Amino acid sequence: MLLVMFTFQANTQELTQVVKGQIFDRETRIPLFGANIMVIGSEPVLGAITGDDGSFRIEGVPVGRCDFRVSYIGYEPVILNEVMVSTGKEVMLEVGLQEMSVKLGEVVIRARTSKDKPVNEMALLSARQLTVEESSRYAGGFDDPSRLASSFAGVAQNLGNNGIVIRGNAPKGLLWQMEGIQIANPTHFANYIAFGAGGITALSSQVLSGSDFITGAFPAEYGNALSGVFDLEMRTGNRDKREYTAQAGLTGLDFASEGPFRKGKAATYLFNYRYSTFALIAPILPPQAGIIEYQDISFKINFPTSRAGTFSAWGLGALDYQGRDAQTDPEEWKSDDDREKLRANLFMGVGGITHKLIAGKNSFLETSLAVSGNGMKWTQQRLDSCLDFVTKEDVNVNTWNYTLSTSLNHKFSAGHTNKSGIKLNRLHYDATVLHAETYKDPLIKVADDRGHSYLFQAYSQSMIRPSEKLTINLGLSGQYFALNGHYSIEPRAGILWRFHPRHSVGLAYGMHSQLEMITFYLTEIPREGLILRPNEDLDFSRAHHFVLSYDFSINENTRFKVEPFYQYLYDIPVKLGSSWSVQNLEKEWIITDTLLNEGKGINFGIDLTLERFLSKGYYYLITATLFDSRYCGGDGIWRSSRYNRNYVINFLGGKEWMMGKMKNNVLGVNAKFTLMGGERYDPLLYDVSMDAGRIIYDDTRAFEEQEPHAQVLNFNVSYRLNRKKHASVWTFSMLNALGESEYDGYHYDETKGGKIEKREDSLVIPNFSYKIEF
Repeated sequence: MLLVMFTFQANTQELTQVVKGQIFDRETRIPLFGANIMVIGSEPVLGAITGDDGSFRIEGVPVGRCDFRVSYIGYEPVILNEVMVSTGKEVMLEVGLQEMSVKLGEVVIRARTSKDKPVNEMALLSARQLTVEESSRYAGGFDDPSRLASSFAGVAQNLGNNGIVIRGNAPKGLLWQMEGIQIANPTHFANYIAFGAGGITALSSQVLSGSDFITGAFPAEYGNALSGVFDLEMRTGNRDKREYTAQAGLTGLDFASEGPFRKGKAATYLFNYRYSTFALIAPILPPQAGIIEYQDISFKINFPTSRAGTFSAWGLGALDYQGRDAQTDPEEWKSDDDREKLRANLFMGVGGITHKLIAGKNSFLETSLAVSGNGMKWTQQRLDSCLDFVTKEDVNVNTWNYTLSTSLNHKFSAGHTNKSGIKLNRLHYDATVLHAETYKDPLIKVADDRGHSYLFQAYSQSMIRPSEKLTINLGLSGQYFALNGHYSIEPRAGILWRFHPRHSVGLAYGMHSQLEMITFYLTEIPREGLILRPNEDLDFSRAHHFVLSYDFSINENTRFKVEPFYQYLYDIPVKLGSSWSVQNLEKEWIITDTLLNEGKGINFGIDLTLERFLSKGYYYLITATLFDSRYCGGDGIWRSSRYNRNYVINFLGGKEWMMGKMKNNVLGVNAKFTLMGGERYDPLLYDVSMDAGRIIYDDTRAFEEQEPHAQVLNFNVSYRLNRKKHASVWTFSMLNALGESEYDGYHYDETKGGKIEKREDSLVIPNFSYKIEF
């Protein structure tokens, strides 16, 4: 395939592109007039000075990887490393500079790389900036921010879903936030595979800007989360020209467009649509997967005004389907799977309106109104001996929230910035759940209810910089749940000391709390002729996070980081006298027992990171997390949690070569190898299961069994062809190239005479795609 690529006619001249964007104050978002941006090492020198609105434009930048230096008097300079410049689309850069807290000349400031800090300056520790380009380049990323995050220290992930397990916490503990609003899990088949997880992201890399991933002790503005934060930002469309991207691959089609509504006007649009089906690779998927289809659309419309600020409308929507038909000929029945019919229809959506206003010389006001939600309709049926369908599961659950959020950033001085805000959430749900223990048992209505309540949130946080070496972050966050009157007051604090230009140490603490799924609180259960809500008075689940940090910048492109961490979880809902705990919840829609906030948990360990940012055509990222995750259920016994893999080690790297006669094309090879502890699960009660005709686990020995360690290899090879009017990219990627299998529970098969089988799926996904940008 590569030989075919190299036969394309070489360009006979050096190709160039426009690089443009905006430079602004990082805290107040106020544009910086007169800031300087230059292409490092260019001959002749290429650069620009920003105008009144902080914008700049550099023409004639050669295609390939380029470094940029951004500087402004009184601010810390920033270096943007290895920005991909291609003929297909103009490059848009938005750079926030941080004002120096001491007068010019008192200290020599070394330019930092853009990857040294997250987008949110308040996140001092356990925070990592993700870029759109990384999600496409990193092996195993699959253009999915969730899978990309699995390369970072402190994160583990299963093969069959993209759930993010942070430092031993369940995926449902993660906060997803977009444009400052908490949103439903933006994943296809979300909560169907596992709570807090799905199959693949509903977010296209075409619409995302730089985003933050935080793994502990996060700032006060992030509430209603226990494990971490994924803070997503959508970029703004090109305001000067219309641009398009189209992509086709084995997993589906993708189309994006952006540009001004009217040429010469500031209002812009950006949208992306994807339709995917796994029909082309169905033969290599597990037989029980059936037909899998999904589609999504995302957009952002931007309306800047001269005096009233900037208005934007944005949104994301996803539709999913998975189905499998039953074999109607009994002679063809080889297992229960042949007799079963499954239907799953899911949706996820969020839409909002945001207003951003520079209020005076030192303040930035942001207000958003949004609605977010997801839903699932799932039925599981099986043909009996009379060829009639018998239902075992019929689940129809929809949840959605209306959110009003407003925040004010104010810079009191170069050394003190405060951000304060409030959020009002109206929580809704509509749930109907019918369930039978086995196909021989009657179908019982477990839940049939609609309801709503309110969650109020408020926060205030300050970043204080007494000197260029010392940064302190102090904050307070609060939540109030109107349904039962429970509230939480949560202090947050962090300190970072750069005692040497290349060395820093830090300490962070945060108290965090999270509501469980609204259906747990409001689900009504019939008992002895009465309708009860046994869990209406459940409190928040809570945790204390402690993080230490040592960061060593070996050189301008390489760093080594160590982060020991300790988390104490408490007030975790459990079932009295049982090993069951919400801390281990993977997928359990049916809760018919009274839950009590008496559970506890401990996660502790150390994260190690050695990273070389992309420079001179290559990069690498080596991470390791050694940890222990334990919990105490309703029976008072401490055990390993479901997500206690004990260790995760990642080796990620890649190399790029400039190809062609004029070195205008780019060949890239990337690979990732992961070694991690095996999954934990409950031992099977074999004899009891055989007698009952269904699978029964020994919950008195919860999670004592563990699979062998897992070895996962992902890789991709890409070739970018830059032409004068367009660019095209050929990519071949492989997920789980070694065919590592994954535990999928035990199954009782009546068709095979009541045989019990242990299921293990080996999900290997190849994808060959072609993308064109013009």
